[in-house]
This record gives sequence, C-alpha cells and structure tokens, in this order.
Amino acid sequence: MTIATETFADLLEERISVDRLNTSYGRIRPDEWGSEWVKYHVLFAAQLVKAYAALRHRLRQYGYDTFYFVASPSMLGHWRNRVALEIARPYVSRIVAHVHNSSFPRVFDRALSSGSAQRMVEAVDTFIFTNRMLSERAESYIPPSKRSVVHNTVDDQVRCTNAEVSDKIESRSTKESLRVLYLSNMIETKGYRDVAEAVEQYNADGGRTATVDFVGDWPSSQSRRRFMEQVSGFRHSDAMQVHGRVTDRNRLRRMMLEADAFVLPTYYPNEAQPIAIIEMLNAGTPVISTEHAAIPEYVFDDENGYLVDKQSPTQIKQSLDALSDRSNWQEKAWSARRTYEEMFSPDAVQDAMLRAIRGEN
Repeated sequence: MTIATETFADLLEERISVDRLNTSYGRIRPDEWGSEWVKYHVLFAAQLVKAYAALRHRLRQYGYDTFYFVASPSMLGHWRNRVALEIARPYVSRIVAHVHNSSFPRVFDRALSSGSAQRMVEAVDTFIFTNRMLSERAESYIPPSKRSVVHNTVDDQVRCTNAEVSDKIESRSTKESLRVLYLSNMIETKGYRDVAEAVEQYNADGGRTATVDFVGDWPSSQSRRRFMEQVSGFRHSDAMQVHGRVTDRNRLRRMMLEADAFVLPTYYPNEAQPIAIIEMLNAGTPVISTEHAAIPEYVFDDENGYLVDKQSPTQIKQSLDALSDRSNWQEKAWSARRTYEEMFSPDAVQDAMLRAIRGEN
C-alpha cells in the first residue's frame, strides 16, 4: 500500500506540487497475540501521534489546496482517518480519500463507526476507487458525484520496457523448467500453501520440472514455521525457495522478468486489486489467480492467464500444465503485456488521477 501511494504521488508530482507524510510503520501487522503484536501496536501508536503533530504543523505553515489520504476499512483505521480529517478540514478546500480495500463499506455497517462514516462522506469531496467493483460496492453510501475510478499502476523501479519483455518472451524457447513466482504478504488466505501444493503436484508428474519463489513478509514467526514444515514434507522441496520480504525493487524487477508464471490464488477477504498482478502483467508474465474481488476485471481466463477455483491446487497445477506448452505460454505472455499497456500505463493513470484530485470527473 505504501508503494502504491508513493507511485501515485510520483505521477502527480510531474504535474502538481505534492508534499508527503508517511504514517506507515514499515512492516506487516502480526496476526497472533504475543510480544511481537504488542510491540507493533505500541510503536505504531507512538509514530501516529508524531504524524498528527507533523500534519497540523504543515497545514498551518503551508497553504495546501487538497488533503489526500488512504481510507481504511478497519475500526481503528477509520478512527485514525477521522482524526486526520478533523485536523485537515479547516485548512484545505478539498479532501480526497483513496479506497484500495474491498472491505471499506464495512465502516458504514458497524454500529461503532456507521455515524462517523456518514460524516466522513460529508467531509470528503472525492473518493477514488481502484476499480469498478469497489466503486459499485459503495454506491449505497457514497453518491456517484463523489466516486471516481482510477486504476493502479506500477512504480518506475519495476516498470519493464517493451524490449525487455520481448527478450523475455523470445528467450523462453530455450528454457526447459517452468519458473513460478508468488509475490504477496504471506497471509494464508492469499493462497501460498496452494501454490506449494500445486508445484509439488506438477513436479511429481515426472518428465517436467518447476521451481517456485515465495516472496513476502510474514505476519508471525509461527506462520513461517508452519509453512516450512509443510514444504519440508514434500518430495520436491528443493524446488521451493522461501525468500521472505524483499525490499530491493530492482531485485524484484529481475524476478518478475525471470518468472514464467505468477500464481496468486487468493481468497483474502480484504482483497481488491492486487498490485502484484499488475506488476506481473507489466513484465509479460502470465497470471494464475482466482475469480475473487476485482481480479476478473483484468485477468482473463485463457487469454493472459487462467482463473482457478479458490483453494484448488489441482486446478493451479493444470494451469501450469497448460503454460508448459511454449506456444501457449508465448500467447499468454504477449496478452499479459497488452493488458498492462491498455489498462494500467502511467500516462492513462496519471490523467485519471489528476482529474479525480481536481474534482473534474
């Protein structure tokens, strides 16, 4: 989310003046009670208090026109947003909220936040949604005049050139093994266990091989330990590399270009429009994912990849089987790149974002 926000800010900064205040703690929230959970929330709270003070200071010192923030679907996140809104509203003429999360409408349904959420709608001038599905889910709470759709795009550090993608697709004819990439936070409902099981099934067939790289931050050491125990029980565990979090964007870009297939069989409840999929389309990498959230809006079954059922390693394996055919893989790879250029190019996103910020939609 931080990278996505920075990418939008970079695009806008080419046309307008943008100041940034980063409130991110810099790591994924622990999902299990313990010392890591307590430490995370204590340090995050302290950082947030400092951020509010910095926000008030900047608003008083500079004449900003617009205050932009990312809208949270969680109870605590909503109240963090409301505090920031109360601080900013007297100093700016426009407020813009960016919605990335498919669970955002929940703030209108919860008893402890429904009234506050309606007041937030009154205070915000424009809500930007990353896809049509998210916008439509909020239509009962936010009028059409306050809703805009702006697709995500990718930052310049992972953006691939046409020449790089062409070289990748042409060089595939000399490769025997299939290289699979999973890139997302290591949250179980993102489907990483299903990816491991599918690659194990693929290799167990014999005659062909696939390797898989798992890249993402762990919510707890317990989650990582459980997954490593699963992998160690596989006959082909040596084909699976668990990297953890990778912050080097140039390294990630190389991994995207080296990947033959990107697999994200997510059923994560808060999923919206996974940026990792857009990054892979940018690299000409066919995508295997689920018919979940907004994913079917840009992953087209048997065109730029495959859509599989949730929690179905066997269907993932069958999709990998299909991509092992080189001519089929080449068609899917070119289609992936075309999808990126037509829907998520920086120029198109920049124009749409600027119109939304200015209230011109």
